[in-house]
Amino acid sequence: MNWNKYPFLRLVIALAVGIALHQSIGSIGIEYSRLYVLLILLLGLMALLSRLLKSYRYRWTFGVLILLVFVFLGYFRACLQEVTVKKDYYGNLTIRKGYYLARVDDPPIEKDNSLKVLLKLEGFRSDSVETKISGKVMAYFQKSEASMNLNYGELVAFSVPIDTVPPPLNPGEFDYRKYLERRGVTGRAYLKDGDWHDTGIGEGNPVFVFAYRFRDRLLEILRNSGLSKEEFGIGAAILLGYDESLPAQVRQSFVAAGAMHILCVSGMHVGIVYLLASFFLSLLGRGKKAAVAKKLVLLFLIWFYALITGLSPSVMRSALMISFLVVGELIRRKGFALNSIAASAFVLLLIDPNNLYAIGFQLSYVAVVGIVLLQKPIYKLLYVENKVLDKLWEITTVSLAAQIATMPFTVYYFHQFAPYFWLSNLFLTPLSFLVIFLGMLLLLLSRVPWLGWCLGKLVWLSLKMTNGVVSGIEQLPLSLVKGLYMSDFQFGMSLTLLLLLWLFVNLKKKRMLMEMLVLSVLFSASLAFDSQKALRQNLLMVYSLRNHTAIDLVSGGDHILLCDEQLLGDPSSIDYSLKGNWAKHQLTMDPTCYAMQEEFETGSAFKKGGLLSFQGVLLAFWDPSMAVDSCYHRIAVDYLLVCGKQTPDLLQIGNSYQIGGLLIDGSVPKYLTREWIRQAESLAIPCHDLKEGAFIIEL
Repeated sequence: MNWNKYPFLRLVIALAVGIALHQSIGSIGIEYSRLYVLLILLLGLMALLSRLLKSYRYRWTFGVLILLVFVFLGYFRACLQEVTVKKDYYGNLTIRKGYYLARVDDPPIEKDNSLKVLLKLEGFRSDSVETKISGKVMAYFQKSEASMNLNYGELVAFSVPIDTVPPPLNPGEFDYRKYLERRGVTGRAYLKDGDWHDTGIGEGNPVFVFAYRFRDRLLEILRNSGLSKEEFGIGAAILLGYDESLPAQVRQSFVAAGAMHILCVSGMHVGIVYLLASFFLSLLGRGKKAAVAKKLVLLFLIWFYALITGLSPSVMRSALMISFLVVGELIRRKGFALNSIAASAFVLLLIDPNNLYAIGFQLSYVAVVGIVLLQKPIYKLLYVENKVLDKLWEITTVSLAAQIATMPFTVYYFHQFAPYFWLSNLFLTPLSFLVIFLGMLLLLLSRVPWLGWCLGKLVWLSLKMTNGVVSGIEQLPLSLVKGLYMSDFQFGMSLTLLLLLWLFVNLKKKRMLMEMLVLSVLFSASLAFDSQKALRQNLLMVYSLRNHTAIDLVSGGDHILLCDEQLLGDPSSIDYSLKGNWAKHQLTMDPTCYAMQEEFETGSAFKKGGLLSFQGVLLAFWDPSMAVDSCYHRIAVDYLLVCGKQTPDLLQIGNSYQIGGLLIDGSVPKYLTREWIRQAESLAIPCHDLKEGAFIIEL
């Protein structure tokens, strides 16, 4: 590999290593001014070596030093991004009596029962003294006329304390706290109408203010074009990256069809905007000055589109790569695709090191690298003489290359795989091009009489066809394989296999085949070991859920889910809190479900009344309606599970049960939980509060 063609590839790897180093060891406690001095000294040493080293034999030391400089730069940049170590971080406040001043940092998002608003803290006022503070908080406002009128950039004041975001309480559950921390958000607040007021001051970034208002205007044009709720949600997501209006069922359909990337504004969308803009600009005058003006207009349009679609990692990557292409044409320099990809990643990581951990960033870059490196070799495997079939094969190889590269990531993060991705891409790629083309024309020409109406109907028809194709693919058998799991070790092996595959395709070395074979055997052995381990497992798991009760009885790969009726009717909560654990333990995604009030009997478990027996463990549910003198003798139970708002009285309960351990459910209010714990400690009964995490027994 000629590394001279791809200088940014080495630099971005070094930068990423430095960022990952910060993730491993954290900040070392050195003042930032000293870090600046150290960086300057390293650069000076590098410049000195470049002059002193005359022999080619020792030039490698200069290259190593460059890489070390960029490793340090990545670490240093990650240190600067860490909000909790800053002196003015709101968590360092010693005064608690007063109110916070915060700026609305993103357009508010309407939820079913609240308004979700990202707030950037600016000050804390107490006794007429204002202290400057920093940090971000995810706030949930009670829905009201005042909160629904909040906009980006407005300054609000609130007096409620800021809570910390809890870690995941169940094994395999999505780590929402870490997700927020990597966005710089370290707290949350719940604000009722009387807890806050709008100061009437709105001084957000004027560029973003204009972009968000412009996007709202474009969304209004789409709403008024006669689209139904489903078509509007799909159109807004495809054209403008606005997916807040997308129905959950439609989102799930796109996931099952392997076409979720169609809804995310990405390189394809930016590329279409670039082609359309290039075509219309080509109709203008010619000449050297006109050519330069066209390129500058192209750059403006590309970045303006990226701005109104939210500046997601995939959009930023495409916008940067196209910018490199346009600038290269201006200075008459031809670049290399892999170097441009690496350069765009370098810029994004330098702007925000936490991009390295964003799933969208990883998927975007892995997909485009897979297309660049694997598409041509796959395409050459099959020669097709017919031009139409050859074009279809070319489109298929693009999706195959992207899917091969991203498959380890989708299994590792989402525990699922869509086998019909190639079929959906075959139909949806031209359809999405049509949607974007017609949608852009509609947004530009909506005010033209009759033409705007006609374009609206065409957009509606193209979106209807898109939704129809997705729904049809979703109905196919095994359209979405769920419950897949990959450990960190297996994930690393799968990425190494992909790297060896690419090296073999490009270098044609037989030694690579042996290395791939050995690694494949190790990977398969690891999967087989996990499968055998899963077949022998017997677990009783009591989950930690707010206002819900859920118990899993696991025998091998099968399990029984016992939960309240409200949770049974809320599949989204089950997906969020439980299915990650099911995938980790290789359990079926479709368990046998019973409501808490139901009685049942299976080979290894039975429930009758307030008692549940499983694999020799006896669990009792405390039911206040059961008379304590109804039992002729005390029943010895391993655990007693308390749910809901029940007055704590372990002495009275002890008349019915001899308790081995007490479990306090997440549905029990905090003030009652404290009393249950106090009584359990006084009676020397082991106690576990499920608000602090799930309770798992290995049998």
